[in-house]
Amino acid sequence: MHSPTTLPAMPGMLARSLLTLLRNDNSEAEADKIEHEYSLEALSTKRISAYKTMFGGFVSDIPLSLFYCLAQRTHLAQMLDKRFPWPAPGLVHLNNRLEQLGNIKTDQPFYIKASVNVPARGPQVSPRRLRPKFEVSFFQDGQEVVRCESTYQVMKAQGKEAPRAKKPETKIEKPDWTYLHHWQLGSGLGRRYARVSGDFNPIHLHPFTSRWFGFNKPIIHGMYMMARAQADLERIEGKSANYIDVTFKRPVILPARIRLWRNTESSEGYEVRNNDNTQVQLEGKIRFPS
Repeated sequence: MHSPTTLPAMPGMLARSLLTLLRNDNSEAEADKIEHEYSLEALSTKRISAYKTMFGGFVSDIPLSLFYCLAQRTHLAQMLDKRFPWPAPGLVHLNNRLEQLGNIKTDQPFYIKASVNVPARGPQVSPRRLRPKFEVSFFQDGQEVVRCESTYQVMKAQGKEAPRAKKPETKIEKPDWTYLHHWQLGSGLGRRYARVSGDFNPIHLHPFTSRWFGFNKPIIHGMYMMARAQADLERIEGKSANYIDVTFKRPVILPARIRLWRNTESSEGYEVRNNDNTQVQLEGKIRFPS
């Protein structure tokens, strides 16, 4: 292991991230890879307890989804690197994979290896290809205990939500899927989750700030849905999840009522759908130790 730098605290980085709004992402550049090494303090009992309380408890002593909050802190540190070309606020999370690889010790700090693959950019590059991928590995005592992979979409600031042609809505018909729970998400839930997770991306907080990125109302964090599904499914299984892989299909605009579904043929698969059962908002896989 090398001598890593201490991972900066979130409050200071959040303030500095506002300066990245001045970045100009229109320049042409080849793909790049940015790498960092960090040290991170051990997880506190207070932090773990607050996170578990947010979701009504988990079976896990340390929920796997909590490590995205630590990974995201790493992501933000890397976004502040001058080599990262886009503003940090407003990046939209597309997918995320978390895997537990070893026993996690609550009294031990972490060594972190982090990288971000920055895609090529320029006038001829489609905006949909501007998807930086972040990889974060957490080590304790020289052993990798958790790995996180995340992909984001770079969003251009807009004055208002772009109009979309409405398609006829039809019920999703999947006979091998069963409805488990519904979730009632209030308009202030994004701010509540931000206080627990540290994710104060303006797209989640208030109608005034979400409008900067094309949404008339805030959208809930994708990782809130991932964590809530983990908590619900752990309670059903009576086990701790050691692998979660999710893709965020559609934003959930607050307030909202959404539903959790599970594949009865392959217990790994689950979905979060709208209350009318006409749209899938999140597709996921979850695994438990045998």
